[in-house]
Amino acid sequence: NTYDPPLDDGTLPSDRLRKLEIDANTAFDQYREMYFEGGVSSVYLWDLDHGFAGVILIKKAGDGSKKIKGCWDSIHVVEVQEKSSGRSAHYKLTSTVMLWLQTSKDASGVMNLGGSLTRQVEQDATVSDASPHIVNIGKMVEDMENKIRNTLNEIYFGKTRDIVYGLRSFIPLGDMKKQDALRNDLAAALSKRSAAQ
Repeated sequence: NTYDPPLDDGTLPSDRLRKLEIDANTAFDQYREMYFEGGVSSVYLWDLDHGFAGVILIKKAGDGSKKIKGCWDSIHVVEVQEKSSGRSAHYKLTSTVMLWLQTSKDASGVMNLGGSLTRQVEQDATVSDASPHIVNIGKMVEDMENKIRNTLNEIYFGKTRDIVYGLRSFIPLGDMKKQDALRNDLAAALSKRSAAQ
């Protein structure tokens, strides 16, 4: 638990918090491996007057397979105010996800899409051997990432897809003209038929 390069006045967590930091790094390594199947993650904690705060960092870069490149960066800042009883705590989580994607396909060409989304949540939770701080924070981070992922998928990507489909046609122009001509011929034939009846 040292700074590299050395920093004389650098803040170090208390022994209790350092152990929690090590355990949190192990837990979020497993989380990252399960959800992202690779990437890197780090957890850093520091002491506060009535609790502690920390940051959970997760980064996953796409490998460019399937002609899609991208990067997901999660920054979760958590503040934990421990209650005087020691059996519960107030958690405040601020999460930001930054996402960048680039597709390069013959049918649609090159498209870049990027952005960020920040959300915040607060909650009180019991602290016990069965539900320690790491479990409480882990549940909050997991829920938040799922909500952000769903929001990005449904709203941002859905709207972007609608816009792209409105701007680009995947049917060649000649074929579209033939379809329009056929549609017009059918409409005219049906109109003549109904007029004759």
